[in-house]
Amino acid sequence: MIQNHETLFHISNGLEFGDLRTRGASSVASASIGWPGLQAVKGVGRLVNDSLSGIATAMNEAGARVAWLNDVTVACFGESAALAAAEATLRQFGARVIAGDDVGAEDLRVTDVLLVDRTESVPKLPGLASGAADDYVDFVSERNRSVCVTISPYGVAGDRANAVGSEFSVEASGGFLAHARFDESLPPTVTPGSLGLRMVGVAAAVAALHGLHSLRADGEPVHADVSAQAVLIATGLALEMGHVLADCPGEGGSIRYGAPTGFFKCKDGFVYVCVLEQHQWAGFRRALAPLLDSIPTLEEGRDRPDEVNDAASRWVSDQCAADVEKALQEAGVPATAVNSVSTFIERTLDSERPSGFASSEAPPLPAVVREVPGKTPTPRVAGMVPLADLRVLDAGNVLAVPLGAAWLGAMGAQVTKLEDPERLDVYRRRGPFANGEPGLNRSGYFNHINHSKTTLDVSVDANGSSLDPTRFDVVIQNVTDRRARLVGIDPDTVTSHESPALSLVSSGFGRIGPWSDYRAYGHNVHAFSGVTASTQNPLGKMADMGVPVADVLTSVALNAWVLAWALAPVRESSLAVDISMAELMAAQLVELVTVDVDDAYRAPPVGGDVFVRLPGANDLVAVSLRDSNDVASFESLVGMPVPALVRRGELIDVQARDGISTVADLDERLREIGVPSALVLTAAELSADPFLRSTGLLQRVTSTTLGGYDVVGLPWHFLGRGRAPLSAAPER
Repeated sequence: MIQNHETLFHISNGLEFGDLRTRGASSVASASIGWPGLQAVKGVGRLVNDSLSGIATAMNEAGARVAWLNDVTVACFGESAALAAAEATLRQFGARVIAGDDVGAEDLRVTDVLLVDRTESVPKLPGLASGAADDYVDFVSERNRSVCVTISPYGVAGDRANAVGSEFSVEASGGFLAHARFDESLPPTVTPGSLGLRMVGVAAAVAALHGLHSLRADGEPVHADVSAQAVLIATGLALEMGHVLADCPGEGGSIRYGAPTGFFKCKDGFVYVCVLEQHQWAGFRRALAPLLDSIPTLEEGRDRPDEVNDAASRWVSDQCAADVEKALQEAGVPATAVNSVSTFIERTLDSERPSGFASSEAPPLPAVVREVPGKTPTPRVAGMVPLADLRVLDAGNVLAVPLGAAWLGAMGAQVTKLEDPERLDVYRRRGPFANGEPGLNRSGYFNHINHSKTTLDVSVDANGSSLDPTRFDVVIQNVTDRRARLVGIDPDTVTSHESPALSLVSSGFGRIGPWSDYRAYGHNVHAFSGVTASTQNPLGKMADMGVPVADVLTSVALNAWVLAWALAPVRESSLAVDISMAELMAAQLVELVTVDVDDAYRAPPVGGDVFVRLPGANDLVAVSLRDSNDVASFESLVGMPVPALVRRGELIDVQARDGISTVADLDERLREIGVPSALVLTAAELSADPFLRSTGLLQRVTSTTLGGYDVVGLPWHFLGRGRAPLSAAPER
């Protein structure tokens, strides 16, 4: 048990855990776990806790880490950023992680999870002579006695099982790049660092935890097939897919935002402002008075964007970004300074928010965690809590919490959507609506990210609410502190009861610390965390990403916290976890702290990432030329030399040739010869794509109001088993 009563500690990724193997009551026998034929570990680390009376914790100079998975051993093979994120996430929760290079001479019968990353190359596994996907799947089927998780560009069970990928091609295949193209004469904006593959890696860690739950429930080995394309579609494209699949009119996602949303230049930098609600517009007008006194409503402001943006530009021009940030936040307006990653980390360290950041490093899922020990668990939650018994309350709004809770429901947890009839989720109220017809059960966004749940109405007044939070093991929310206390879902209330519980709170900047009251949307979080300052558009100018990565990465992280907590073999404490979306985003970019943005986007000496176009069309294929062999293969295929490249993501035009009349033809040929490539597809194009349809990612649900419609399901599935059916979002 963690010894510091009611103290704050942060999650670190430092110590290795030894081979202490005690399992929960629901687990299968240890003798049936393992990978016969693989090799044992050299140097497994040291024992860091001498009992499992409570949740053991290892301490080092960086702080504390939870040990919910200290009975889990993970062996890793591969090398991409996806694998690095997956293994770091599992290690953060206490798993002992072994690199493939450390495999020794004895059978590795204690391995619980085998992580194999086939994204950028095919790793060698002991006993496997061929790297072909069919042989690999057969190998796993024959030898797996526990959980195997395979990461690949498109999955190892489909027509593209042998494809190789890259950060660039994966982001194209998953729609990230198409939704970052704002001018058809230019290529898309390329995201910084390895954000796409790191998202894939965290999702792969969640798939591993899902597999462990399944294994310990029924004793059957699991092979989780994680498609990188599917992960990005299920996360970054959640809103766009909801829009398209519900046949909503107009544009989807954040492109719907109007003035005053965007960057405004201050005397020492930039601020990012995002005004989506009338009450925010009212605060914006007050702050800028009298400049906007003639425009009383937000809708009118959107009809007069030049006037609004000009007023905002004049108002901020002679002020410091930090002062503008503070003034607008005090007026109730989501506005943040545009920080570099290093500036964000400096501000975080200065704030003394104990979330795990150091000057140039961070845990994969930073959070501030408070333990409340001395709980008496009921038999149902005394050990591992099976997913079928796990009771989760989704008390959140908009995107991050609802999407995360929907995934938990899709995995089999009992998820309940809390709704106050007097204050319904803005997505349910505002749409966009299926077929353009308004209705509380017709929202494309709400329905898409709230599947696989039941509903619970609560009444809320000045004296509190009708909610009984003791009915739930896990409460997830992203509302304000005041609202949380009124409803009874605040961390103090959730963790005050006799039985152990997990409180998860997600917000833009954390509910603990100097920015606890800051208002933010995903693009504000991108600006504050350093993502925006690290991003360049095709013209070399600072830009934002086209998809709300901060929200959906938080959704995936919430799943990791819940599943790992439920796997803990013993629990005698409640925990309150405070997640800052800004910290979560910055943690994925710490490698860029010392890298100049221009250098990060500079093309390598040989090859590089390029968008390719054929004459007479605006369709693109994203191609990664990793070395001179890829360059030679590409030049032979298109019949022309690769021009001298200056930056990542340049656009080059090639001529049609025999067998290559479209970019789809070129994409197919490149994949056949082992060059990472992918079509740059929008959500609308992906929803109709025959290959994507063949994977089962889009699942049919049925509602009373809309009949049958499709939603995006989990971005992995267990090979040899059908996908579990999903239920439609709760209706009113």
